[in-house]
This record gives sequence, structure tokens and C-alpha cells, in this order.
Amino acid sequence: MRYVIHCLIGVAVVLLLLMLGGADYLARTILLHPSKYAHDLPATTMTEVWFANSKQQILQGCYYPYQKIYPTGSPTGTILYCHGNGENVSQLLDWAEQMRSDFQCNVLVFDYAGYGKSGGKPTAPGVLDDGLAAINYLIQRENIPVDQIILYGFSLGGSVAVDLASKYEVKGLIVESSFTSLGDMGHNMFPFFPAKYFLWEQLVSIKKIGNVCCPVFISHGRADQLIPFSQGERLFEAANEPKTFFIATEGLDYHSAPHSEEHSESLKRFVRSLTER
Repeated sequence: MRYVIHCLIGVAVVLLLLMLGGADYLARTILLHPSKYAHDLPATTMTEVWFANSKQQILQGCYYPYQKIYPTGSPTGTILYCHGNGENVSQLLDWAEQMRSDFQCNVLVFDYAGYGKSGGKPTAPGVLDDGLAAINYLIQRENIPVDQIILYGFSLGGSVAVDLASKYEVKGLIVESSFTSLGDMGHNMFPFFPAKYFLWEQLVSIKKIGNVCCPVFISHGRADQLIPFSQGERLFEAANEPKTFFIATEGLDYHSAPHSEEHSESLKRFVRSLTER
């Protein structure tokens, strides 16, 4: 009998180790699909920057100082942009330039571990750690006050931005086409598999956003087939005032759709409102 009990305990331990060992793999299956550069960065009005996360993995980003193109002007803030899954900095150069111009802000875009030129490999806890490294780069090396930082997260990056906003008293938070939690995304993709019980980190934005004290702008599209519109609604409901919810224009309401003119203008108004507070 004792032998049988020992065997059962041994099997249980092996199964547990297998489940835990597969946690990062499951997270990558659900959401983490890193992409590398297809080309080098072109010469432009930005600075290529490097900084380390807590694991000393070297991350790469591009910093767009507002005064580099507007020498006599003063930025209204600094945007830290956290991109989505499958993207990297080399695909965001035009977008970063546009944000700098439209919002009259400094802009930092960066790659998580394993994305673009950044070292290491992506994990769910790792993307949060990479976000911390990025905001600390702005604070410590660019001397940006925390209350002048605007966090902007798209899709996967929304969970990074929400996490940072729950820890720092930043100027504002923008969340676009993002999810409530990685566990909810797993259930959406694999309805009959209890994915949330096999994840090290669930990226639970739905719980963290209630700890965010700054103004919040959330947008989502009804035709989003990757992240359900209902998850964007739930995030908005859980957020504190002042908050804005923008529903993407029909025809441009799928995941990764370009902004409509109305969407762009709403974002500009939101950023301007942060300066007026």
C-alpha cells in the first residue's frame, strides 16, 4: 500500500512539473508571438536606445524627443507606447513620428524581450518587467517626471500599460483593443480547457485598472475577432473616472485597423485635456 501511495505521489509531482513547465509555452501559444526586424532602422529624427530589464536582458527602443523637430517648443508630455503581439519597433517608426506630431509629445517605443533586437525570450511576467524597464529608462535617463508620462498600450501592450499605470501616478492612460486577462483570452481561444490554471502570470488588467488614478481613454471595435469587444467594455466599466470609451468606426473596427479621423481627433482631445488638468 505504501508503495502505491509513493507511486501516486510521484506521478502527481511529475504531472505538476509538466504543467508548470508548460505555463510559459501556453502563454506564448495564446498571445506571445515575437517578430524580429526585417530590416535595419533608417536614419530619422529619433535616437536608438538600449536598457536592461531585471534579468539583465538588453532591450531596444527608439526615443523621439519633441524638441528634435520643434527646437523652440515644449512637449505636453511623454508617451510610452507598449506595442501589440507580433509587432516590433521597426514597424512603428511612422506611428511614433505621427504621435510626436499629433500629440506634441516625446515618444518612446520599445521591444519586449525576444522582439525586434531585444535579447531574451518573451514570457507573460517578462513583458511586465520590460514595461518597468522602459518607464525607468524615461525617469532615470531622460529625466522625465512620472506625472508627465502618458502610457499607451495596444492589444498585448494594453496589459503592460495598465500594469504600469496601477503602480505609477502617471499623467494619463490609453488602452486600445486590449483584453481583460490572459486567462480570459485562453478561455476565448480554448473554451473547454481551463487555461487560467496553467499560467504563471495572467496579466489581469481587469483587476489592476481599478487601481489606476489618472484619466483613462479606452477604445475597442465591435468587429474585433481577436479580442472580443466585451472585454474592452469590461475594462472600461472597471476603470475609475475620469474615463472615456471610444467605439471604433464601423468598417475600421477590426483588430489592428487604422484610426478613423474621429478616433484620431478623440485621442488628440484626450491628450490635450491632460495638459489642461
